[in-house]
Amino acid sequence: MLRSKSDTHSQDRKIEKWANNQGISTEQFVLQAIAEKIDTLSQQVSEEHTQQNSEMTNVLPLNQPNIYRKEGILVVEAELPEKFDVNTFIDELRKERIQEQIF
Repeated sequence: MLRSKSDTHSQDRKIEKWANNQGISTEQFVLQAIAEKIDTLSQQVSEEHTQQNSEMTNVLPLNQPNIYRKEGILVVEAELPEKFDVNTFIDELRKERIQEQIF
């Protein structure tokens, strides 16, 4: 992308301003900005790689619930705790709903 001299000069002034506000040199500011950008890009690539692996193997990342809507119903795919009793859970939800309706 080509920029005019005035655009480049304007960017230089902004960099100097931000560097001065942080108490660092313009070189340090530019290096820090580049390092942050590289870190962000690395995280994005890592997340995309994890998502692709998950889709290819149809396995969710460890301890990461998968939440989506299917035919208007919210679906949460997650690992259940040990000794989880679905019937007890449903009974507790019913009791809570009844209590909410009473009050």
